[in-house]
Amino acid sequence: MDDQRSKKIKRIFFVVNNKAGNADEQELRDLVEDKMTSQGIQCEYFVREAKGQSRRKATRKALDDGFQVVIAVGGDGTVSKVADELQGSDAELGVVPNGSANLIARGLQLPLDIGESLDVINERVNKRWLDGMRVGKKTYFSHISLGVYSQITKRENKAHKKVIGKLAYLWPLLKEIRQHRAWKFKIEAPEIKETLSASLVMVANVGNSGFGEMKWGEGIEPDDEHLDLCLIRGRGIGAYTELVWKAMRKHPEETSHIDFYKIGSSIRISADSNLPVRADGGLIGEHDVEIKVVKRAVPVIVPAVEKAQ
Repeated sequence: MDDQRSKKIKRIFFVVNNKAGNADEQELRDLVEDKMTSQGIQCEYFVREAKGQSRRKATRKALDDGFQVVIAVGGDGTVSKVADELQGSDAELGVVPNGSANLIARGLQLPLDIGESLDVINERVNKRWLDGMRVGKKTYFSHISLGVYSQITKRENKAHKKVIGKLAYLWPLLKEIRQHRAWKFKIEAPEIKETLSASLVMVANVGNSGFGEMKWGEGIEPDDEHLDLCLIRGRGIGAYTELVWKAMRKHPEETSHIDFYKIGSSIRISADSNLPVRADGGLIGEHDVEIKVVKRAVPVIVPAVEKAQ
């Protein structure tokens, strides 16, 4: 551990999305009081309780006020917004995951329990540098997709999402898959230049899919300094059933319905229709997207690495 990290945290700023899938602000505050405030750590909060309250502005203000540790409390959208604003600063990101999918937290192997998450931040013994996917002036950190997965953005019910969590994604996704649709895409990257038909184009920075232990592909890590392009050419229930089965057995590459490419610098994806472009759980555009790889975008506080016996 370097000298800077060996110093005990004195001040922490929490950016809290009170509308996240599993948000429990009172539990958070009680645990922070027990584990941090009572130990002399100054803790301040921004709580997003309604649409329009900016987590980005709150993060920038925390940096202006000199906070060296900023905690994102929420789902992937909140983590993404806070991480984006921390780029280029000296501050470290902590994550208390309480969203519906928590893909970034899962990809970093962070605990999903609030208390355990706070313990990791308190200990502050290790960090991983999270890569990013820059689109225009913003950076995203889990997945960017066009196709059946991005289409569910139109069908999501936020009230259902709050009550049943990630299962709220499942029914809209099944409805899309049953339509047996595919679209024509133009893919342009140093590693691949091709026009093809696919039901889903996914650029992944984390491997986790959000459905149990299923992953889009093995070996996809959020700090490996490249992105992973997943092209699902199969369509319909049969193809996706095979994909899920192989993915659950940790061998998605064994099916002919999916191809993988590693993207080292940039990629442009264009669709032949106005498909939604989905990034970190939200809609960011339609039809096409240009993504640039951001290596080592932001340091994230993670658990200590267990030594092999």
